Amino acid sequence: MFDLVPKPQFTVVVPPKLLQEGYLVYFTAAWPSTLLHVRDKLFRVDAVNQVPFFLEFKVPTGDYKDVDISNASTGEKLYPTRGQTLFEVALGFKPGNFVATFFIPSGKSLSQLEYAGMYPDPSSATKVYIGGLKPSDSPYDDPRVRMYFPMDVAPLIIRLFVLPGVDFEKCVLGLTVNKCFLREIANPTPEQKLKAKVIRYFDEQRW
Repeated sequence: MFDLVPKPQFTVVVPPKLLQEGYLVYFTAAWPSTLLHVRDKLFRVDAVNQVPFFLEFKVPTGDYKDVDISNASTGEKLYPTRGQTLFEVALGFKPGNFVATFFIPSGKSLSQLEYAGMYPDPSSATKVYIGGLKPSDSPYDDPRVRMYFPMDVAPLIIRLFVLPGVDFEKCVLGLTVNKCFLREIANPTPEQKLKAKVIRYFDEQRW
């Protein structure tokens, strides 16, 4: 699941930015059969531990860098390795002349329009911006992007595309990995389901 938290429109009581102990989470039935340890199940978060981390890349103008944050051999190893763990990752960017787009699995964009070919394309001067987030959309000190990773989910790729105007750009990503230890609730009540945070599979966001 991938979230972009909207900017507040008026003063409200702000809930915690990350999952906390005692929170309920529900994984929809759309999660694939390869992820039966979470598919169509409800869990209680029994413990949390926030681990800050940052990544930095220098990318030439008009070019891009694909950052794999999974546990693949060339990835950044930011996925859980235990079935009872959920990683909630908050992502923010330091200011820079670039946009970020997201793919899961590699080559399959999270942001696309319905007309054929309307997806982020770095070879197109206009389509490269489809779904692109500027650093100001999710600042380093106030990250608005949330990503949710159980064990064995497909690799998520963050594509950093440097816009014209500079020879090189330093792209800095600030991440907080909220490690959540989950306990399954085998027979949840309707009230528990209503209170749970729904974690949808990525394909549900590509309709």
